[in-house]
Amino acid sequence: MKNLHKTRATQTMNALGTPLTNAYPRRNFYCPCRAKSFRTNTASSASSFARTDRGFASSSPDVEEHKAIVTRRETILGAIVGLATTSSFSFESVASFAAEGETKKQIILITGGNSGIGKTACEQLARLGHKVILHARTPAKAEQAKKEIIYGQPDADIVTMKSNCDLMDLREVQQYCKEVLEYLSKSSDDGEENVSVKKLDSLILNAGIMAAPYELTKQNHESHFGINHLAHFLMYENLKPALFAEDSSKGPARVISVSSLLALIGELALDLDDLDFERRKYDKWYAYGQSKACNILFADDLAHENSKSKLVANSLHPGIVTTDLVRYSFPDLIASKRDPERERWIREQARKIGIRDADEGCKTHVWLATNDAALETSGEFFVDPGLVYPGATRQQLVEAGDWFLVSGEEFLAPELQFPARLFDGWRNDEIRVKLRERSQDMVSEFLL
Repeated sequence: MKNLHKTRATQTMNALGTPLTNAYPRRNFYCPCRAKSFRTNTASSASSFARTDRGFASSSPDVEEHKAIVTRRETILGAIVGLATTSSFSFESVASFAAEGETKKQIILITGGNSGIGKTACEQLARLGHKVILHARTPAKAEQAKKEIIYGQPDADIVTMKSNCDLMDLREVQQYCKEVLEYLSKSSDDGEENVSVKKLDSLILNAGIMAAPYELTKQNHESHFGINHLAHFLMYENLKPALFAEDSSKGPARVISVSSLLALIGELALDLDDLDFERRKYDKWYAYGQSKACNILFADDLAHENSKSKLVANSLHPGIVTTDLVRYSFPDLIASKRDPERERWIREQARKIGIRDADEGCKTHVWLATNDAALETSGEFFVDPGLVYPGATRQQLVEAGDWFLVSGEEFLAPELQFPARLFDGWRNDEIRVKLRERSQDMVSEFLL
C-alpha cells in the first residue's frame, strides 16, 4: 500500500508538487481531468502542436536535441493547457493586490529574494515604496538581484547583507540575523551603542526547495525540513527583537510563511518522531509535503501565541508557478530554460486555469505583507489575496483560478466533511506545540 501511495503521488504532481487528482486515500480533490484517456489525448495533441505549428529547420544532432527538449517542455505545458480550452470559466490576473488599503511604508525582509516569486515580490514591494531586505544564499547573489531590480526601478530601496546565509547551515542563519539586527540598530544622541532596534515590519519566509534528492544540512537535518522550516524558525527567533520593537507609528509585525497545497498530505507525511527520515524510507514528495505542513503549523503557532495587536502570522499557497523551484521535479519547466515568446500562446491559455507566472505567484505575499485588511486575520492559510482555505466558496475558487480545490459545496462534500477533512489529523494544537518544542531544541545552540 505504501508503494501504491508513492506511485500515485509521483504520477499526479503538478509544477508545485500539488496533487491534482486523488493521489492519496482519503484525500479527494475536485478535478474534471480524472480520466486517464483524456490526459493522454491532451498530451498527444499538445505534442502535435509543438511539432507542426512551430517547425524545425534542421536535423543535426544539436538541433534534434534542442527539438526534443522543447517538445517535451511544450508537451507538459500543452497537456495542462488542454484543460483550459475545454473550460467555460475564466481567470483574470490582477497586477497588484496591495495598492488598495495599503499600509504605511515598511521594512520588509524576504528570504530567497534573488529569484522566482521571491524576486518578483521584492520588485513589487519596492515599487510600492517599501524598504526591502533581500536575502540570498550569498552576498553575490543578493547583490546581483539588487542590481537587476534597481536597473528597472532606479528609486527602489533594496538592502543586502554582507554575510553568507545558506539555509542549509544554521550557523550562517545565526550570523545573518546578527547582521540584520546590527543594520536595524540605531544609536542615541549621546553615543550609546545599540540602544534600540528599528522595527522589522514584515518577515516573508519564502525560500525553499522542492522534491530534492536526499541530502542532509550542515547540522544533519533532512534538507527539506532543514531549509523550508527549521532555518526559518531560527530566523524568526533571532529577529524577534526587531519584529517586536516598539514603534507607536507602526502596526503589528507580520510573519508570512510560504507553504503549498501539498501540505494537505500532512497526515501521511508528517512524523514528529522522525522529521529527518532516519527510520523511514525517504520519499522526496513526502519530505516536501512534511516541510510545507510545518510551514502552516509554524504560522498557526505564532498566531496562537501572540496577540494580533503585536504580531499577525499567516501561511499561503502561491499557486501553480513554474519557477526554478521545480528544477528537481520538472527541469524542462524552470524559468531559466523557458522561451517566453515561444510559449506566449500556451501561457495565455494556461492562465485561464490558474497557472501563474512569477508576478502573479507573489501577489499573496505582497497582499499579506502590505494590505491593512491582512491585519484582521491571523493563523489562516491563504490561497489568494483575501481568500482563506478552507472557507472560500466554489465561485471564489473558480474566479481565482483555484478551481481544483474542494469548497464544500460539491456533491457529497458536506457528508464527507471536505475540505476540513484535508487538515484533519495534523493541523491541531497538540501537533503545532510538539513541532515548536522539537524545533526549539534543534535550534537552541544557534539562538542570539
